[in-house]
Amino acid sequence: MILSSCVRSTRWLMVVELVVCVLVCRGSSAQVLETETARLRVKGAVQAGANVEVQTSTEGHELAIPFLFEYGITDRWELVVEPVAGTWIRPRVGRRAAGAGDTEVTLQYLAVSEAGRRPAMAVAGEVKIPSARNSLIGTGRTDVAAYFIASKRVGNLDAHLNLSYTVVGQPPNAPLLSNTIGGAFAGMYTLTTRWRVYGEVLTVTAATSQGEQTVLSGVSPLVPEAAGQELVGTLGTGVYLTPKLFLSLGISYDNTRAVLFRPGITFRSK
Repeated sequence: MILSSCVRSTRWLMVVELVVCVLVCRGSSAQVLETETARLRVKGAVQAGANVEVQTSTEGHELAIPFLFEYGITDRWELVVEPVAGTWIRPRVGRRAAGAGDTEVTLQYLAVSEAGRRPAMAVAGEVKIPSARNSLIGTGRTDVAAYFIASKRVGNLDAHLNLSYTVVGQPPNAPLLSNTIGGAFAGMYTLTTRWRVYGEVLTVTAATSQGEQTVLSGVSPLVPEAAGQELVGTLGTGVYLTPKLFLSLGISYDNTRAVLFRPGITFRSK
């Protein structure tokens, strides 16, 4: 009986890994943390995953399926591709929308390795490719962002800090959008060999005041996807089914009183 149970368990894990490998072959994945880390892939290593993001608020509901693919070009350079396969926006009042989202491509460089009290430090350049075709899902313009990233391990805690500046693309026939400044802090704590708990706080300045006005008045902004000021907190947990396969669940709450549930799966080759 014990042998039979072990065989069934092994077969189940093989099936799960096969599904994730299919996602990898399609160049799709998603991050557990929204906060960037200086834990880059080593040369030739791949990390991939997928999330399902379900958000609900007094304004309505939204569903998105983001993917992410990370590849270690060298031990210090990493390429990250983050497409959004689908987004479904269902407001209580106003137009609905469905379609693919934008795609973010990021090149990261590990400038300083972690040593002693010194954190690992990285820099990154990110380009948002306007692959969304619906104005409720994307602005239709390219954004360019620069990141400073620091990561430090303290006992069982792995902490990460981000600072970012984004040059926002200007949609035609719309009010001028402001460039944004962002910050993030996250930590992942090792409970056991398999279990992790994590939390993060992210904030970004407003590209337009219309995002805030929409929440208060219900009036549709001229640039729907151009966000107002954001403050988001997340708590989550995850478990390694195998040393290479990680399942996670995060719950976020933001300054518009929206709640987001984010189950995900992540696979790494090394």
